[in-house]
Amino acid sequence: MRDADTPPQEPAERPYTRPRLTPRHQAALIRTAAAEVCERVRQWQSSPGWQDTPMNAHRYQATMKVVVALDALPDPQTAEDLARLVEAVKPLLAEWRPSRPGREQPIFVAVERLRTASAKA
Repeated sequence: MRDADTPPQEPAERPYTRPRLTPRHQAALIRTAAAEVCERVRQWQSSPGWQDTPMNAHRYQATMKVVVALDALPDPQTAEDLARLVEAVKPLLAEWRPSRPGREQPIFVAVERLRTASAKA
């Protein structure tokens, strides 16, 4: 029971409610995850196990194009701006799907982080 001078207490935050991220914060998560994908792809491309096949060259180039596209986009101010950023990373999500174990697995793990960051947008 409270006295007249005590303001009503706000209910405790429910554990299942997640704070809403701002478009700018969400964009930072997406950019960080995309940078990790790029770094993993570069490591793979410079490793002794790299095979310069047309498919591998295509996936490498697709990754670099996404990074350039992300760099060209300004920090989003609105949900629409954030949607454009998410659209820019979709080629990475489509291009890098787990197919087999091996040297590409770190890339797939990084892409899953990007997928998670993008899905929250």
